[in-house]
Amino acid sequence: MSDDDNGKVRPDMGQQENERTLQLGPAPAVPPAVLTIAGSDSGGGAGIQADLKTFIANGTYGLSVITAITAQNTRGVRRAVGVEPALIQEQLEAVLDDIDVRAAKVGMVPDARSIETLASVWKAKLKKDSDDGCHLVVDPVMVSTSGHQLLDPGALETLCTSLLPLATVVTPNLREAEDILGLNAGDIGSVVQMEGAAQDIADRYGIPVVVVKGGHLEQQGTTAVVTDVVYIQSETKITRIESPRIDTQSTHGTGCTLSAAIAANLAKGMTYLAAVQQGIRYVNEAMQAAYPVGGGHGPVNHAYALQVAPVPRPTLHNPHPFTDYLKAQNSALWTRYIRHPFVQQAGAGTLDRNVFIYYLKQDYVYLKHYARSYAMAAFKSDMPEEILVLSGIAQKCISESELHVELCAKWGIRGEEMERIEESWASVAYTRYILDRGACGDVLELLVAMYPCLLGYGEASASQAKDPLTVTQGNPYWPWLEFYVGEEFQTTVERGQRMIEELAQRENPSARRLERLVKTFNDTVALEIAFWDNALQLHSAG
Repeated sequence: MSDDDNGKVRPDMGQQENERTLQLGPAPAVPPAVLTIAGSDSGGGAGIQADLKTFIANGTYGLSVITAITAQNTRGVRRAVGVEPALIQEQLEAVLDDIDVRAAKVGMVPDARSIETLASVWKAKLKKDSDDGCHLVVDPVMVSTSGHQLLDPGALETLCTSLLPLATVVTPNLREAEDILGLNAGDIGSVVQMEGAAQDIADRYGIPVVVVKGGHLEQQGTTAVVTDVVYIQSETKITRIESPRIDTQSTHGTGCTLSAAIAANLAKGMTYLAAVQQGIRYVNEAMQAAYPVGGGHGPVNHAYALQVAPVPRPTLHNPHPFTDYLKAQNSALWTRYIRHPFVQQAGAGTLDRNVFIYYLKQDYVYLKHYARSYAMAAFKSDMPEEILVLSGIAQKCISESELHVELCAKWGIRGEEMERIEESWASVAYTRYILDRGACGDVLELLVAMYPCLLGYGEASASQAKDPLTVTQGNPYWPWLEFYVGEEFQTTVERGQRMIEELAQRENPSARRLERLVKTFNDTVALEIAFWDNALQLHSAG
């Protein structure tokens, strides 16, 4: 502190500055640096633009050395001009002299002189695969997605003899693998031939890992998947990686993105196989998350993994993210529900007969209200497709109640008796809660309130059917379980899942809204448990 001219004590400015500095806290962890050596894509979907997006999406710090400048968009490459080899050298030396690069990827290098310059600097600055060295991932780019020649035809030999032997990983597609091995176009036409090509390339050029990409492989019976082949030379091991084949125009820059993702993963310390597997999955999901850009082959969505949302977009790997989110908020409660003693005893055939009859009567009453709830949801919806699905589920509830009548009839309980049942407190609490959610909330909240019944019966029955203690022959309760395990009911569950996932994605609920939906879901899970508890307590009381 110091005195001003009026004798007042004023804070020392240096102290204030220190206090502001202290408020910043400790420095964040430094991500590993990864370098892209490639051409520039003015359309932003491939080249260094795609690589830098991929680096940051995969938790690394991106650096770049530009080897060529292209004028291109999603429809094609209009012109490509190589950067002078001397400038490529200066860029590369500037980066390596200052920054600890943990991995690098090489994409488009347009001519033999540029390749030789790159190889010379790399050998002078770095040691291949040493403990303190730098992984090099080479994507041997030769032709663009639109068919433009990106590598001078006379530079292929230089690429193979000067650059490939420096690589840790090489990632050719089918045509590139054929060119590297001197084969004719179409010579690699099967997964087995891809495996042979990967091993041949690794052995010929001393490359630790070769990934032959199978996206262009057209093989009968494999239209639903893409198979990539990984050969690890030190283990003489071949691994096939299968991914869902995505029907999309958003394929521009997928090769660049994969090699960049592998480099980022190696920089983070992943094993060879894990780095490739995670890279392939990243590209596949980025394709699934892509949005339209331009009128040709658009880019993938490199940033999908950075989009912070409590409920991510559905993918083929995770088709029900909203459902998973709801269950995960209280997984112990959900497990108590789907592995309830009532279901386990029914599966084993040890459930007390009077308990089961009591349950059937109460569930008969419950299903009437449940059907009303789905009819209410259909009434609230203004989407014809939703109305059709919701009405169908309401009809399924009536079919389910008819099963209860049939089962009770086998035990001498007449239909008139079913209609005179006094509703239990457990049923009243449960059904009125659902109807209240419908009266106070919207379609999504009402469906979330009803979701544990639909989803839970599907999961509980499927889990119990696989239980080794479940008895099917001579078990009077098996027809009840079999109904829920059956294809018809499971299809109804899938339709309900798709609808609720679509509603959640359409709304993209806020954190506050999610909190309310989770509470509604957990409340009805607890009410489902209480419904079965109530039936079992009858037996205990008796």
